[in-house]
Amino acid sequence: MEFKLFFFITLIYIPGLSALTVGSPKNPVAVGSNVTLSLNDSMTITVGSWLYGSGTVVFWYPGDTITGSSFDEGIAFNSSSYDLVLTSVTLSRSGLYVIESLKPLLSKGQFRLEVQDPVSNVSLNISNTSLVEFNDSATFTCSARGTPTWFSWQNGSSVVMAGGRIELRNDGQVLAINGMTRYDQGPFKCTVANNISREESTQINLNISYGPSNLTMTVLPEKMEYVSGSAISLSCSADSKPAASFYWMYNEIPLNVSGPNLILTNITQDQTGKYTCVAQNAITLRYAPVTKTIRIVDPISSVVVNPTAGNPKENMNFSLTCDVVGPDDSIHWMKTGMYLLPDYRITFSIDNSTLNFNQLTVNDDGQYQCKASNAVSSMTSQAYNFVVNYGPTNTTASGPNVAAEGFNVTLRCSADSRPQSQFSWYFNGSKVADGSMYKTGALSPNNSGQYTCMAFNDITGRSRNASLKLTVIVPVTTVTVNEGNQQPVFNQSFTLICSANGDVGHIQWIKNNMYLLPNNSISFSNDNSTLRFNQLTFSDDGQYQCGASNAVSSIISKAYKLMVNYGPWNTTISGPAVGAAGSNVTFSCSADSRPQSQYNWIFNSTKVAEGPVYVTGILSINDAGQYTCMAFNNITGSSNASVELTIKYPPRDVEVYSNKKPILNQSFTLSCNYKGDVDSIQWMKNGMYLLPNNSISFSIDNSTLSFNQLTLGDDGQYQCEASNAVSNMTSQAYNLMVNYGPLNTEMTGPAMLETGSIVTFNCSADSYPQSQYIWFFNNSKVAEGPMYMTGVLLPNNSGQYTCMAFNNITGSSNNASVALTVIDGVTLSVSSSPLIPLASQNLQLFCNVNGRYNSLQWLRNNQNFQPSDRVTVSVDNTTVIFKPLQTADNGKYQCVATNILKQHISQPFSLVANFGPQSVQIFLRPGITTILTCKAVSEPPAVYRWFNENNTLVGNQSSVVVPIDSILGSNYTCEAKNPLTNMTVYTSINAPDAAVSVQASMLLTALLALLLPVLHEWL
Repeated sequence: MEFKLFFFITLIYIPGLSALTVGSPKNPVAVGSNVTLSLNDSMTITVGSWLYGSGTVVFWYPGDTITGSSFDEGIAFNSSSYDLVLTSVTLSRSGLYVIESLKPLLSKGQFRLEVQDPVSNVSLNISNTSLVEFNDSATFTCSARGTPTWFSWQNGSSVVMAGGRIELRNDGQVLAINGMTRYDQGPFKCTVANNISREESTQINLNISYGPSNLTMTVLPEKMEYVSGSAISLSCSADSKPAASFYWMYNEIPLNVSGPNLILTNITQDQTGKYTCVAQNAITLRYAPVTKTIRIVDPISSVVVNPTAGNPKENMNFSLTCDVVGPDDSIHWMKTGMYLLPDYRITFSIDNSTLNFNQLTVNDDGQYQCKASNAVSSMTSQAYNFVVNYGPTNTTASGPNVAAEGFNVTLRCSADSRPQSQFSWYFNGSKVADGSMYKTGALSPNNSGQYTCMAFNDITGRSRNASLKLTVIVPVTTVTVNEGNQQPVFNQSFTLICSANGDVGHIQWIKNNMYLLPNNSISFSNDNSTLRFNQLTFSDDGQYQCGASNAVSSIISKAYKLMVNYGPWNTTISGPAVGAAGSNVTFSCSADSRPQSQYNWIFNSTKVAEGPVYVTGILSINDAGQYTCMAFNNITGSSNASVELTIKYPPRDVEVYSNKKPILNQSFTLSCNYKGDVDSIQWMKNGMYLLPNNSISFSIDNSTLSFNQLTLGDDGQYQCEASNAVSNMTSQAYNLMVNYGPLNTEMTGPAMLETGSIVTFNCSADSYPQSQYIWFFNNSKVAEGPMYMTGVLLPNNSGQYTCMAFNNITGSSNNASVALTVIDGVTLSVSSSPLIPLASQNLQLFCNVNGRYNSLQWLRNNQNFQPSDRVTVSVDNTTVIFKPLQTADNGKYQCVATNILKQHISQPFSLVANFGPQSVQIFLRPGITTILTCKAVSEPPAVYRWFNENNTLVGNQSSVVVPIDSILGSNYTCEAKNPLTNMTVYTSINAPDAAVSVQASMLLTALLALLLPVLHEWL
C-alpha cells in the first residue's frame, strides 16, 4: 500500500525579540580583501557579542572586552561603533556573522559574508569536431579555476539556451547538442563568472557535413518547347558540404556525363524526354534527384499562297491555296494585314488551307497572306497581290471642239478596265490611229469632222465606243498700241491706236487691267481701233492695252504706259533762316513736275550751284543774303523760289558755378557762365524748368539763381541752358546738397545690466555730411565711431555714457546720454545633505546663491512649492527641510532667485527617497519540494541570495526550491540587499529550536522526528 504524506511548518513569533541591521560596503568579496561589518542601527549595546559559525569572536560588557575561540590576528573590533573588521580574508572566512545585544534590549542581527576566488584558466573541450548533420551529437565541457557561480554559452553572437535539441548539464558546465544541424557550426565559447570576476574560453568551430538539399535544375533558355537544331544548357545546384557530385540520366537511363552541367547541341525531335540530375554527398552518403521534361519540335520551313487555274474575273468564282512545308497546327488567312472570317461570299476548307470566293467583285482586290503555326514556329507567306479583272465601262473621248488652222490637237480616250483597255481611233468612219491618245497633224478646214474612240479588254472580251466633233478656224496675231508723233501734256488732247494682224472679230481697250467704256473724257472709233482723250488730266496716267480676238484666239497687246507731263509747280526751298558762323547750312529745293525738274542756285544774282540740294561753305557774316532756286522742265517750262539767310555765333562753355558752401537756413547763389551770342537763359532742377517763387529769384538776364534761405527741399541737380536762334547749350549738372545737422541725436542701449555682461551702445543723428561720433564715460573720452562696445562689466562701470555727434562742415555738434547701472550677477544651484537621500531620515535641500537678489522661491515639478507641517522652508527661503523624508517627496526641485532685472532658475535637482530593505518576509509553499520566497520593500529594488546552514549559496533569486527531506532540521537564510546603499538585511527560517521552550514547537519537532524515516523511504 502506498501512502502520501503532507506536512506544514509553522513559524512562531517570540515576543520581545527585535532585529538589528548589519551591513557591509561589498559582498561577496575577493580573497585578500578587507571587510568591515557595521551596525546600521543607532543604538547603544551595553552587553553584546559577535558570533561566527558556532564560535564567539568577541564578547563585551561594561569595562572589558573578551575575545573568543573564533578571534584571530586578522580580526579587529571597534568597541565604540561595534564594527568588526576582517583583514586579508580567505575562503574560510565565508559564513554567517551574528551580532547579539543582550542589554539593554534583547536583539539580534546577522550578515552572511561570502569570500570568492576570481575565475581563471577557463578551458573548453569537445568530444568531436567533425560531424554529420542529423546523425551526430556533440558534447562541450567547460572547466575553470576559482569559485565559479554560473556558466553561459554562445554560438557566434547568439546565447545558447536549454531546450529542444540542447541540454545544459552539471549546472551549465556541460553543453550537449543532439542531432547537429548545419547552423551549429559555431564558433562556440563558454563564459564563467562569479560575483567578482568573469572570463571567456577560446572559441571552437565545428565541421558539419550536410546535404545534398534544396536541389534545383536550371534550363537555359527557359521554354515550354524547343525548336530542333537549338542548343540547350542544363545546370544543377544543391546545398551540400562537402560539395556534392552530380551525374545525369535521360528517361531514367544514365548518361555518360558527370558534373553540374549538361549541354545539348543541334537537338532533334527524337531527343524529347525526361532529363534527371542526381546529386550525392560522399560523407553524408545521401543523394537527391531533380527531373525536367524537354520537348523538341521541328519548325515550319515554307509557306506560299498560290491561285487555282485561270484568271480572276468579275462575277466569277475563284480559290487561293496555302501550301505549307513542315508540320502545322493551324492556318489563318489575312487580307491587307487583317485576319479574315468566313461570310456569305468567302469560305474556307476544313483545314483552312483553301480560301474560296463566291462571285468576285473589285472589292476582293488586296494583299492576301496565310499564316501557319506549330508549337515552336510561326511563318507568314509573302503577300499575294490578288486583282479582279473587269471592263471596259464608262468610255469617254476628250479634246477641243474648235481648233486653229495650222495647229494640231490631241484627243484622249479613257475607260474603266482591268487590265487596261486597248484603244483605236476613227475619223469619219476610217481608222486613223491606235492608243489612248491621238495627235493630229497641222490642221486645215478639211480636218473638221467626227472622231471616234473604241476601247477593248482582251481578258474579258468586251468593247465600248465614244465620239466628239472638231471644227478648224484661222487665229489672230500681232496686236500693238502706239501714240503716233505726239507728247501727252496736261490739258491737251491725245490719241492711242490699236493695230492687229489676222481675222479680228472684236477689239477692246484696257486700262490698268480694267476694261474701258466711253465717257465725257474719252471716245472710241467705230471699229474700236482708236482711243481719243479730249483733254488730258493726271487721272489719265496708267497702263493701256488693246485686246483683239476671234473664236479660236485672243491676244492682248503689251502695255503702253501713259504718263501726263506737267509743271514745274509749287517750287519751294527748305533750310534755316539763321546760320551759325563757323558752320555750314544745307538748302533743299523741290517742285511738282513730270519729268523731274532740274535746279540752279543763285546767291545775290550769281549762280553758285546746280541740283536740288545746296550745301554752303563755312559761313561768315559776308554769307548773309538772298538765296534763289530756279526749277525748270525741258518739256513744260520753269519756276523760282527764294530765302533770306542771317548769320549768328552759337553759345559755348556753359557752366553753373558757386563760390560758397550751401548750409541750411542760409542764403545761396548759383551763377550761369557762358561764351558766345546768347538770347536767353533758363534754369532747370532735376531736368524740370524753374520759375521764380518765394524761395528763389533770378537776375534780370537770368544769369543768376538766388536762394533766399536754403531748405533740405533745395537738394537736387541744377543746370542752366543758354540759347540763340542757331543753337543752345546746357551745362553739366551742379549737385546741390544742403549741409545741415547734426539734429535729433539718439543713443540706444540698456539702463541696467549685471556684472559679467558686455553692452553695446549705438549712436545716430540726422546730418549731411554724416556726423562723426565721440564717446564719453563720466566726461572722459573712451571711443570714436557710431558704436561703442564695453568690456566685461564691473560695478565701477556704472555711470553716464555720452555720445557727441559733430559735423565738420556746419561746425555744429549735438549730444545724447544714457545712465547705466551695473548690478551683481546671480548664479545658483541646489544640493542636498546628506548626499544620498534616505527615507524616514531628515534631509535638507540648499539653494546655493551667489549675487544679490530680491526674492527667493522654490519649484517642485515646475510648479510653485507648497510647504507643510513635515516639509518646511527656512525663513530666508534658502533651505527646504524634510522631517523626515518620504517617498511622496520624490520629484524635481529648483530654486528661483529674482533680482531687479530678471529671474534666475537653477538646474533641476532630482530627489528620490531611498529606503529599505524593509518588511523582509519569508513565504513558504509546502509540497514534495518546498518553495521559499523572500520579499522586501526597497528603493531601489533589493537583490536576493539564499544560504543553507552550511553557509553554502543555494540561490540568487527571490525564490528557492528545497526538497522536503532537506528542510527538516535545516536553517535557510535570505539576504536582501539595497544595491545603492549596500544596506543588507537577513532573515531565516529554522527547524524548531530545542532551546526555546514553546510547547507547539516541541510537538512539531517530535512529529517531524517520528515521520523522518517514513519520509526517507517514501522519497
